Amino acid sequence: MKKAILLFFIFTTILFSNYINVDSFMKNNNTVMLIIDPKSGEIINANEYAAKFYGKTLEQLKKSNIKDINIFTKIQVQEEMQKAKRENRNYFIFKHKTANEKIEKVEVYSFPIVYNNQKLLFSIINKYKDKYAVEYFNKNLEDQVKLQTAEIEASKRKILNIFFICSVLLIIWVFILIYLLRQKKELAIKLQETNKNLSETNERFELAMDTTKDGLWDWNLKTNEVLFSKTLKEMLGYKEDELESRFDTWASLVHPDDYKKAEEDIHKHLRGITEYYENIHRMKHKLGHWIWVLDRGKIVFDENRNPIRMIGFHTDISSQKEAEKKIEEQKEEFEKIFSNSNDAIAILDLETNFLNFNDAYLKMTGFSKEELLQKSCLELTLEDDVENTKKALEIVLKEGHIENFEKSCVVKDGRVLLSSMNMALMSDKKRIILTTRDITKIKNLQSQEKLVSMGEMIGNIAHQWRQPLAVITTNASGIKLQKELEILDDETFYKSMNAIIKQSKYLSETIDDFRAYIKDDKTKEDTTLVYILNKTLSLNEATLKNNHIKVETNFEEDMEIFGYKNELVQSFLNILNNAADAIKERLGQEKVRVIFINTEKTQEGLNVIIKDNAGGIEKSILPRIFEPYFTTKHQSVGTGIGLSLSHDILVNHHNAEINVLNEEFSYESKKYKGAKFIIKFKKL
Repeated sequence: MKKAILLFFIFTTILFSNYINVDSFMKNNNTVMLIIDPKSGEIINANEYAAKFYGKTLEQLKKSNIKDINIFTKIQVQEEMQKAKRENRNYFIFKHKTANEKIEKVEVYSFPIVYNNQKLLFSIINKYKDKYAVEYFNKNLEDQVKLQTAEIEASKRKILNIFFICSVLLIIWVFILIYLLRQKKELAIKLQETNKNLSETNERFELAMDTTKDGLWDWNLKTNEVLFSKTLKEMLGYKEDELESRFDTWASLVHPDDYKKAEEDIHKHLRGITEYYENIHRMKHKLGHWIWVLDRGKIVFDENRNPIRMIGFHTDISSQKEAEKKIEEQKEEFEKIFSNSNDAIAILDLETNFLNFNDAYLKMTGFSKEELLQKSCLELTLEDDVENTKKALEIVLKEGHIENFEKSCVVKDGRVLLSSMNMALMSDKKRIILTTRDITKIKNLQSQEKLVSMGEMIGNIAHQWRQPLAVITTNASGIKLQKELEILDDETFYKSMNAIIKQSKYLSETIDDFRAYIKDDKTKEDTTLVYILNKTLSLNEATLKNNHIKVETNFEEDMEIFGYKNELVQSFLNILNNAADAIKERLGQEKVRVIFINTEKTQEGLNVIIKDNAGGIEKSILPRIFEPYFTTKHQSVGTGIGLSLSHDILVNHHNAEINVLNEEFSYESKKYKGAKFIIKFKKL
């Protein structure tokens, strides 16, 4: 009789469990769960966690269709199902859309169930993860155990309720007994399915161990056995069956210099001093070299809080260590360059306070280390250059660097020097490094060179003004005489006045060009190369004419450039004067004297070509013509700074390239030889 009653209780529990367990399972689980009609795609039921995940209320979600959430097309869904089948996995990877239009990549596990007498799909949905960590599976198993325990407790309460119901329904216990017998077979099938699911869970765990990029190890603290994953073995160059599953195996592979610290960190965690174990050490590869690994793990306790297992991962960080080594080497190299460089180098904070500097910087400024650490770069700047220096610093902060910035510095004992600086923002974005050259001497020589050029130009201009002044004087005298004789007609008057205006305009333009040339401009402007060349020729026209030198130009191609106009004019003037000096020295006035200037377009930008017919430059001299102070002229004629200055202006201030060679060519059916300067400008 007792056995019959017990069978009756079991029958009643199973009778109600299909509906009660699913709802309870969904309500008490913090995983996204949906019950879906496979035919229509309608969402029949869902839990609160699903509503939260999709950003809807529970009622809104129940009124939705899975097609509103899954953005995959029917073809994409079929392809994913085929792919899952090929990869032997029991889940699908879809893309679901939430209420705020966010797209989430998800894993979907679907199982057929009977719910409210309908054959439906029960779906569990998780965010997609590239790999499964051991902690994930342990937690998943722990959650399942908790859920099963909760269900057992719920079942106990249900059995008590059923007991009271059964007292009323005792009369039909025979029918229940018959029903239970029929359900026996179905119960056995469900147990088989449960075992199958547990087996699949184990397979997924093993798959995660083998496919993760990190090498997994599982240390049994009671038996001292250590399970090494396939990836961990491959990381060390071994095959799956080549490493013995023992703690001693790991210990034998750790570098002797690193083992003691690794062992200490393990015991600290085992004694509960640290929350988890973490250590960086070297392990020996099968091929004999060492690899760096980041090793970390955590203890697993039994129900009595006794440690039974320790699970962790190895991550290969050899490339990271190699990068750190290179950075350290570069740091050492930088420190050597910084300390031993002949250039003055300093490091500033963003307020230009000095943080560090080399001996060359101390020598240039004359300050002691202690004195300079109390000052800033702006403090050492001449008052007239402070604003330009601040603008230069703004460029450094915005663009990361500035080159060839010139300013006057006030150094020890009030001495003023002119410096040329390269400033760059360092990688931490908190410091600025600057290299400085004292260009006071070279600037003085450049000024002298410019004064020499200006003196020669003034003399030639004065000589050339004689003709237009004679025209003006002649026309003015003629008009005055004809007016006195009362024979001045309108045609003669206007013709003479136009001639006077034309010549006066020419004189005025010459003055403007000369004034612009001597102006000390310190700001870059937009201009064109042809404009610069024409200005250069207008300033040098008198010199060339007075020396009977013809200029052949071809300026069909032009290009915009952002630069210092006067510096560019001066650089071209130096090259033209160098050519004119060579012609005057080697060719008599009775011979053809000619300079060719033309522009030609290239893929990179524009080339300016200047060549003469003075016979060329000696091969032994060619490599040295741009050296400062190098000259073949008499001391009274040249300083040797002209071509060097042109090279500095063009290359360092305007990012151009200048080359020189000797070339033979034909002009007016005669063969000539001369020096050819090629200045290559790049596009903006």
